[in-house]
Amino acid sequence: MFSRYPFLVRPYLKTLDLDPENQETPIHFIDSSIVSNHLFYRRNHFSSPKISYPNFWFSINGSVKTPLLLSLHNLKSLPSKTIKVVLECAGNKRNLFEPKVYGEQWEKGAISQGYWRGVSLQTLLKLAGLNKEAKEVVIEGHDFGKRTDLDNVYSYTRSLPIEKALHPDTIIAYEYNNKPISPFFF
Repeated sequence: MFSRYPFLVRPYLKTLDLDPENQETPIHFIDSSIVSNHLFYRRNHFSSPKISYPNFWFSINGSVKTPLLLSLHNLKSLPSKTIKVVLECAGNKRNLFEPKVYGEQWEKGAISQGYWRGVSLQTLLKLAGLNKEAKEVVIEGHDFGKRTDLDNVYSYTRSLPIEKALHPDTIIAYEYNNKPISPFFF
């Protein structure tokens, strides 16, 4: 199964699947509170989209006065901040559940911590003129595909309550540990 994707095989990560890519950090490799870029876990619901920096665009639309379409260059020209953050997949330790539940059977390695740099979502929503009646912000990924348990094509979306979206530490990140975030991450 993995031979179709030799460029994704990372021998230092525990591979659960490569299509889509799901690999966890072996916790015995972590020797500090900062997880190095190459050890950061990979979690994908669908195959990685074909994106490069020159053709990456970020849109803000919906309950705003002025919809925006921003390039990575536009994002980097705005005030940024760097924050130390832990990211954990909601399915971390799923393999310990009894009874078993649907989804990737993660052990303990779908969690990482490091320094993220980006633009506060609050800044972007102010630029777009967020309407007062907005209750949530829906984030949609560029990836899409068919779920194995359903018949329709889906994109990966999640919502944030407006209070969380407007928190100054909620950022749209473009760097991790001082390195650019790429479509294949690191």
